[in-house]
Amino acid sequence: MQLTLLGATGPTGQQILGQALKAGHRITALVRDPARLPQRDHPDVTVVTGDATSTDDLTRALAGSDVVLSALGPGKEFKSTLAGRATRALIPAARAAGVDRVVMLSALGAGDTMRYTGVVPKTVINLMMSKLFADKAEADALLRSSGLDWTLVYPAILTNGSPTGTYTAREAPRRKVSSRVSRADVADFMLKQADSKEWSRRDAILDR
Repeated sequence: MQLTLLGATGPTGQQILGQALKAGHRITALVRDPARLPQRDHPDVTVVTGDATSTDDLTRALAGSDVVLSALGPGKEFKSTLAGRATRALIPAARAAGVDRVVMLSALGAGDTMRYTGVVPKTVINLMMSKLFADKAEADALLRSSGLDWTLVYPAILTNGSPTGTYTAREAPRRKVSSRVSRADVADFMLKQADSKEWSRRDAILDR
């Protein structure tokens, strides 16, 4: 399968890219700086230099792909508006390139998922990252209303641990989510959604 990956140089994007290559997929990675991509010389990786908030750059990166996976993150910018700007650019690019399937990493606590967070993360979000999470909620709403075949992924607290395969995906947990989930497990779930309809047009909350 030909996949376009956004956020390939980030920690979760690197997990997705590594697992995708092991599974035999071909990857187009849209990156600002190719030197930051360890797999840039891999024969199954095509690097497109560009900006994930540019519809033109995204359209180039999506050409010939079956699915786009987005693991874009704000880094340490607690007031980042990257999610909204990238989603606004991605929707018309996906339509122009004929790519219908979008699997996007969001953040637990964005929008309606705030009700599933514990007291401590909720307090941190409200005090320090309200702008960031409001932007993520806006991006998620844009994708839901786009008419594309989307899946939004909301992981619990992310770790850099090994893949376990024992994570759980729920649309509406019965309890507050306070556990942890590895980026490797998130990558596994996102890759599985590339050719699955199980979570089509649904929110998936991941935890252990």
